[in-house]
Amino acid sequence: MSERTDLLYRLQAADFAAYDLMLYLDTHPCCQSALELYREKVNEAASLRKEYESKYGPLTATSSQKKTPWQWIQNPHAWERRD
Repeated sequence: MSERTDLLYRLQAADFAAYDLMLYLDTHPCCQSALELYREKVNEAASLRKEYESKYGPLTATSSQKKTPWQWIQNPHAWERRD
């Protein structure tokens, strides 16, 4: 597995964990350990997203910093790459 693929999988896992914890917190809003873990996963996902985008380009149009944001689609999308 390439570094790019590994980084993308780690980002997806952190995003999934944060979302799953968010759903748990909807029914257990006073669970401090879940809230702490949720914050950790959100921060982890943000860090991984920043690292991925600095190395391989934006994952979404909204994270594109180019003057013409639609240039982000000129390369294969992260899920279309085969490396």
